[in-house]
Formats: sequence, C-alpha cells, structure tokens
Amino acid sequence: MRILIIDDEIEILTLFKDVLETIGHKVEIAIDGESGLEKFRNSNFDLVVMDYRMYGRDGLLASEEIMKIDKNVKILFTSADSSIKKKAIRMGAVGFLLKPFDIDVLVKEIERVDEL
Repeated sequence: MRILIIDDEIEILTLFKDVLETIGHKVEIAIDGESGLEKFRNSNFDLVVMDYRMYGRDGLLASEEIMKIDKNVKILFTSADSSIKKKAIRMGAVGFLLKPFDIDVLVKEIERVDEL
C-alpha cells in the first residue's frame, strides 16, 4: 500500500515510516498540511495518515483539499484532540486514532482500512 503520513512531529513520522516500510508499505512523509497536500498532488496514495494539529494548514483543512483532488482517498486521522473525531468521520475519514496509541494499533487499523 502507498501511504502518505502527514504529522508535525518528526519522531512520529520517522517511527511510523520505519515500521510501515518494514512490513512492506511504500511510505512518504510530510511535516505539515501544506507540504502533505503538495506531495498528494504529485503522487498517488492509497492511504493518508493525517494528524490534526499542525502549523499552518491543519489536518481538517488539508483533508478537505485532498478529498477535492481524489474523493475516493482513504484518510486515517490521528490526533490527541478527541473533539474533532466526529467532524473527521463526517467529512469522510475512514478511521480515527486517539494519540497516544501503540504502533501495533496503527498497523491493525491500516490492515482494516486496506480491506475497505
């Protein structure tokens, strides 16, 4: 699966990328919503793992733009802010993980999403 991870925490980007590539996924990373949107425009992804709170364009705004480009894209939200869960799901996110979570939870959620 081709996955784009958009998060402003470099440690999270590095961890997620390393683990997901180890199990066979092709992963690209972006440090904010704007650079993530640019990467999405220039490549095809099966899944976007999207943080909510980021500098500049937040995850909800970036997701809206991404969904304008590809209405069938799967977006998995990850955030420490549970108050945006309903909004993310309503706008079309296929899942929501509340931070912090174990990496195996992310892997299982990606497997679930891959079957959709």
